Amino acid sequence: MDVLSVVEAAEYQEVSPRRVRQMLADDLLAGRQIGREWAIERRALESLRRYRGPPGRPWRASSAWAVLAVADGDGSDLSPVDRSRARRRLAEKGRAGLVARLGARAEMRRFYGHPSVLEHLAAETGVVRSGVSAAVNYSADILAADFLEAYVPAARIAALIDQYGLDPDAERPNVVLRVVDESVWPFEPEMDVVPRPVVAVDLLEADDERSRRAGAELAQRR
Repeated sequence: MDVLSVVEAAEYQEVSPRRVRQMLADDLLAGRQIGREWAIERRALESLRRYRGPPGRPWRASSAWAVLAVADGDGSDLSPVDRSRARRRLAEKGRAGLVARLGARAEMRRFYGHPSVLEHLAAETGVVRSGVSAAVNYSADILAADFLEAYVPAARIAALIDQYGLDPDAERPNVVLRVVDESVWPFEPEMDVVPRPVVAVDLLEADDERSRRAGAELAQRR
């Protein structure tokens, strides 16, 4: 296993060590912390380059959701200027190439929840399934049992953690909640599954190769 330090990963990725640490903190890059140091597998960096394109600053949350709305064939709620900008960005980057710029759309939180509560958690108002939990809705070749991946509004996260006893310190989390500020919450009240482009992006951000392959295939569909 070829493992790099933060400094070595920064040189490989042609960014600053500070940027690598931020990607690790934001779950944009997979790594293992040993004491105060990080161990980063070279294959994680290779996947980052392959699926996320060249490095660049993430777009702000509102811009990220605008691009995803246009990718879904919508964007009717956007101003003409914002819609035009989103279309241009989508055309320049392509669906799979967008991932590096969309990290600010939500804050990723990982937890362990008892398998018996996952179905009830998924049915909660404001919990909108995505990633591996929504892949089956779009016939993507990936399925994860006893696992929940979803978006939630920031105002709900504390209550959900308390109600379902979600543990943020577990070694093997089985719940991924992407927390979105209410000012940019993009989903209608009746939605329980996110649109296909969002599922594709979430899968492309995954740590495992099979999920990334499923995300790449989903991103290429029209």
